[in-house]
Amino acid sequence: MTDRQQPPFEDDRDERISRARFLKGAAGAAGGLGLVPLLSGFGDTAFAATTGSSASPRRGGTLRVGYVGGGTAETISPTLAVTPIDEGRVQSIFDPLVLLNADLSRSPGLALEWNPNKSATEYEVKLRPGVTFHNGKPLDAADVIYSIRMMAKPTSAALPFVSGINLHELKVVNKTTLRIPLKFPDADLAANFVYYNTWIVQNGETNFAHPVGTGPFKFGSFTPGQQSIFTRNHNYWGHGGPYVDALKIVSISDPTARLNALLSGQIDAMAQLSYAQAKAHQATGDVNVLVAHAPQVLMFYMDTTKPPFNDNRVRLAMKLIADRPALIQDAISGFGTVGNDIVGKGLAFYDNSIPQRTQDIAKAKSLLKAAGKEGLKVVLQTSDVIPGFVESATLLAQQAAAAGVTIKLQQVPASSYFNPSLQYLKMPFAETQWPPSSLKFFYLQALASNAPYNETHWHSSSFNSLLFKAIGELNHAKAQSYWNQVQQIQWQQGGYLSWTNADFVDALAKKVNGLKPSAAGILGNHRFQDAWLAA
Repeated sequence: MTDRQQPPFEDDRDERISRARFLKGAAGAAGGLGLVPLLSGFGDTAFAATTGSSASPRRGGTLRVGYVGGGTAETISPTLAVTPIDEGRVQSIFDPLVLLNADLSRSPGLALEWNPNKSATEYEVKLRPGVTFHNGKPLDAADVIYSIRMMAKPTSAALPFVSGINLHELKVVNKTTLRIPLKFPDADLAANFVYYNTWIVQNGETNFAHPVGTGPFKFGSFTPGQQSIFTRNHNYWGHGGPYVDALKIVSISDPTARLNALLSGQIDAMAQLSYAQAKAHQATGDVNVLVAHAPQVLMFYMDTTKPPFNDNRVRLAMKLIADRPALIQDAISGFGTVGNDIVGKGLAFYDNSIPQRTQDIAKAKSLLKAAGKEGLKVVLQTSDVIPGFVESATLLAQQAAAAGVTIKLQQVPASSYFNPSLQYLKMPFAETQWPPSSLKFFYLQALASNAPYNETHWHSSSFNSLLFKAIGELNHAKAQSYWNQVQQIQWQQGGYLSWTNADFVDALAKKVNGLKPSAAGILGNHRFQDAWLAA
């Protein structure tokens, strides 16, 4: 798309930030926040083997978790955190206003109620009383207002979720109540505050070298690119945990080294087990393979502003080349379901009427001929940053040959693939991964006029206007109609080739209990306060 527009809210970003690779949202309604049921059954999650006894949790010990490292750029600042290992730390130290459950329903976090006015242009938010920060200070409305203003800074990864808030008119009603005025209607503001970049910090906090939160663990030490150590918050407001005395998060970028560390007992849990290894260890049963069915999409994307992908006929041809069932079977060992070039299958407002796109080599060749692109040659940039990327890129290149298309693979280091100062948002044809649990979450991040992670470089004033009608519409039927139009445009013209909803797959030592599969994220959505170690 080529037509650009002024967004319906301010966008004064002067620099880009790396995209968090495990993004989260929520489904639900706009009123007072209670449990919101999921529409699709993503709660149907499973272990490949038993996860231990059903005995009461045992207290004590240190839980050691290995993640893909982020190097010296690792952080514990919620608004700047950008990688899964950052997320693990943030979710251990801080708390959200809204909790995202394993089945993608929502329940109260630090906020108990979200009460909109009739036009959904202002919300009164009531906070949970009795919550204290690690230094003993009580949580109050001023902390939330300070946090929201921090989220709105140009370098904040939370910016899309608070750009619709009138920051100058945020108001403390009383210690546990605040008023949030909006620049335009939002039928479900609470959904904006589940993502870890929106978690709450203390009023006046500027130094995250020794962060203070309200979360289940207290800060101990942190060496970027190496490890961090946290200790149990004995005064945590949440029910039950944490059960372990300490949490140690370790950076281990190489997937083989990470698995070997688990098998040798150097760590107790590892994020992002490869799909092939998951199959192997399901069979041997030497570790517990944690499998969560999720709305996580693995996609190829095309820059819609650059040749040859600025021609929609070429984009459609690439989508018709893909044999999605074969990609799922061979690239991710069957750990997924078929995608359809739009995001959000199974979530609220997903358009189920759109026909499933299937491989059609003859039609792809016809489109390429009409575009004058017979014998097309393109470079596809891939990386081992996400399991299944290199495997699916290799298979797509093989499938493309049948249509006379030559795809040359270029492997990019994991450390630079999602870094916009290096490769990210500069690659015309590449791969991406998103696990959105609301349509609004993904579209604000990737396709709105001021989206920070506009991978396809999509810019359309008419599309953006339609998107914000969908976001603000209070009538469900009308909102569904708007969302259907949004998705139809992307299915017909967009730059995403979505081939699967892939499972989250991680691995745990046999002694680890309490971490359950979650459609919301890896390692049970990083809920280490629930984990306990068998004797």
